[in-house]
Amino acid sequence: MPIRARLGRVWVGDGEPVRLMGVINLSPESFYKGSVRTNVDEVIRAVESMVRDGTDIVDLGGMSTAPYNRTLISTDEELRRLVPVVRALKEAYPDLVLSIDTFRSRVAEECLRLGADVINDVTGLKGDPDMAKIVADYGVSVIVMARERTPNKGLEPVDRVINALRESVDIALNSGISRDRIVVDPGIGFGPLSLDPVITGGEPIRGEYRHGDEDWPWFAWDSVLIMNIARIRQALGLPVLIGVSRKSFLEKLMRRSAAPEDRLFASISAEAISVLMGADVIRTHNVRESRDAIRVAEALRLCLNKPPRECGAELVRLVRETARK
Repeated sequence: MPIRARLGRVWVGDGEPVRLMGVINLSPESFYKGSVRTNVDEVIRAVESMVRDGTDIVDLGGMSTAPYNRTLISTDEELRRLVPVVRALKEAYPDLVLSIDTFRSRVAEECLRLGADVINDVTGLKGDPDMAKIVADYGVSVIVMARERTPNKGLEPVDRVINALRESVDIALNSGISRDRIVVDPGIGFGPLSLDPVITGGEPIRGEYRHGDEDWPWFAWDSVLIMNIARIRQALGLPVLIGVSRKSFLEKLMRRSAAPEDRLFASISAEAISVLMGADVIRTHNVRESRDAIRVAEALRLCLNKPPRECGAELVRLVRETARK
């Protein structure tokens, strides 16, 4: 059975191109300052550029959820940041697929009322008991991130992520969300909810062991997940979104000091590898820079495990079909 789902009006998965999701943050607390926009005019200009560069979806966040920083703000403040921007974007770009990065049902409902198409919930529908019902009631799409409630020590990272995602998918389905409106996210850079200061109100996560298991430093955990996207995809039977853009595990793999502003090429490399490993959607701060690398990786993915002649035929077909469009 084909693995496909919808994010708004955009189909993702088998038979579709790898989709690009451009990130815009309204939160000055965000770890990558280059993604931050502070007013409606700045957002409109950023979206205009993203659309021109080929984004399929724009993901708009009003509160940073980076677990290693102090980012928690009130629901009222999150809404104050988001509402005027959502309203302006839907007026300026009525056909734009707009995703809202929030785990709060009140924020989600207000943005959906204004026309948002997707809810991107970094708690996997586990952070707010009303979120799944709101998504179901509005008939929109949801991205569920793999988040364990507490660390399940003793299992490998991929098994832990698959189990966490299965719980989220069950919550979605049992709440009336259509399966063809669910996309899963393995949660690169995020640990269990019980260790997350945005959820608990505790201290930011420090050190290497952010998943509650001293066998797995966070950069090794994240790397293993990227290399097992196809396994996660098959286990869930749902398309996979990957967000690696500018994240801290890249600095470890680069093996030199590099602020988020200095991780562009590492991001593009990890995004291309994620596509080769089976990703259906790439969430990125850098639509223009990521686009061509993703297209090349998407093309070369056609050749995985195929003999040279079949590989060549697939690439000829792809290039010629694209040229005819």
